[in-house]
Amino acid sequence: MKEIRNLKGEIVGTKAAYGDRWWHFSSESWILLCGIVILAVTFFLPIGWFNAAFRFFDIRDWTWRHLLLVTLAVGYAIGCWHIVRRWEDYDEDEERRARSFIFFGLTLLVIVFFFVILSLTGRFALFFRPTAQMFSSGRFSLAGLWRLALLVVLSVPLIHFGKEWILGFWDE
Repeated sequence: MKEIRNLKGEIVGTKAAYGDRWWHFSSESWILLCGIVILAVTFFLPIGWFNAAFRFFDIRDWTWRHLLLVTLAVGYAIGCWHIVRRWEDYDEDEERRARSFIFFGLTLLVIVFFFVILSLTGRFALFFRPTAQMFSSGRFSLAGLWRLALLVVLSVPLIHFGKEWILGFWDE
């Protein structure tokens, strides 16, 4: 329970940590629900699935690319957490700049995830080959056109949010 105090320090009321919503679950209820879900998953799924899942989450088998993805995702989540934690202190310009930074970082993270996943699967050069052949030797293909369109679609939000974030500092 959160105590609400006036300027003299006297307690004028109490408020639940989760607000006045009657439908909000406490942390103990969430732990119980997660435990029931885990129990149900372990009961109904075959054993082979668990071996594959545990192999996937075994950090000893990860390459530097896996560690790069995890590091980038955790760093971005911590950066966004710091921004959102101070959201009430921002004025209108700082809020717009913070929103642009969050979307810029998310776009950059999606692009890096896309490239690293292509690299992990061994399809990096194979993915870009039709586009490269379209520009280098003039072999037009629909696959090259679609992949070029995907690159443009990925780069437009990156440029837009990066520009908005950088130009937010211009007046200062």
